[in-house]
Amino acid sequence: MRIAYPELWWLTIVPVLALLSLLYASWRRQQLSRRLGEPQLIALITESVSLERRLLKSFILLLALSAITFAALRPQFGRRSEVQQQSGIDVAVAFDISKSMLARDVQPSRLDAARALLNQLMTQLSGHRLALVPFAGIAFTQSPLTADKSAFRLFMRGLNPQQMPIGGTNIAMAIREGIKRLSGSADKGDRASRSRVLLLITDGEDLSAEAGSDVKEAATEAKEAGVLIYAVAVGTRSGEPIPILNKDGTHAGYQRDRAGKPIYSKLNMPLLEEITRLVDPEGSERKKVFQLDGSRPLSFELAEAFNQLQKSKLESSVRHRYGEKFAYPLIPVVILLLLEMLISDRRRKRRAAESQVQQSTKSTMKEEVK
Repeated sequence: MRIAYPELWWLTIVPVLALLSLLYASWRRQQLSRRLGEPQLIALITESVSLERRLLKSFILLLALSAITFAALRPQFGRRSEVQQQSGIDVAVAFDISKSMLARDVQPSRLDAARALLNQLMTQLSGHRLALVPFAGIAFTQSPLTADKSAFRLFMRGLNPQQMPIGGTNIAMAIREGIKRLSGSADKGDRASRSRVLLLITDGEDLSAEAGSDVKEAATEAKEAGVLIYAVAVGTRSGEPIPILNKDGTHAGYQRDRAGKPIYSKLNMPLLEEITRLVDPEGSERKKVFQLDGSRPLSFELAEAFNQLQKSKLESSVRHRYGEKFAYPLIPVVILLLLEMLISDRRRKRRAAESQVQQSTKSTMKEEVK
């Protein structure tokens, strides 16, 4: 036997307070009766009231109230063990927060559109763990793998390109950091039994030929680690000038090259497609690069792509379930309350008449003696 809500112990005071209330009511009733007139006359008037029945009714009410209090504490008896399993995949989100993501060829901006996409995606994913890896010129882990979506959203809202110490778009470092999060010592296991995905959200901009080769090497490392790469290409093929924002977020012009011309940021779709192809050459039939240009929602496509992957058992734990017995004390409560309603606090008429005769006989004998 155990109590599920021991913190409600204070409810045990309720029957005690009810008992004190009944005692006070009885005492108060006696005080008022003495003020009404002669004690003998009052006794004669209230002769039909049965003190024993009244006490019995009060006792029944106290028992019923005690049973209700016990049921409110949620008693439990008996225990059985159950294995709870949660399935899903591990997803490391490599989120590009370079200044090129401030371009507004996707409204309200590439960064905000990608953030909105992730929010929509999380509402459609169930049982998956997410890690957040922001990157620009460098990459770092903002949130390790977690199933807490509210915490992930909190970290994601705080991403700001203005706070990055190094500019640029270092996709290779982002891939390697994501691999660490997905294959760390806390997450090692049978690779065949779980799916691990790196979701790369970027425009692929500012990549030289040398940096591109480094990205391909990082993709090869992902393949060796058993990590799949899916990419969301944010932006349009025509591109957009990279805006300059003040500290308060207001527009302050566009970035320009040495010749004074605005610097345009364009998608690097060929590189992203090559990355995903290097990691999973046999899965070329599956779509792994999605373009976010504001023309259609992508969250459903991404969620469907993740659901098609082999799901893994992220958590297998034994939970003890206790038998709920709180309803049992309520059964006598119903019986006691019905019994209390059926019992009258008045004596039977015959007994009351006999008592009245005895009272009159006593009065006659007293008069004769006098």
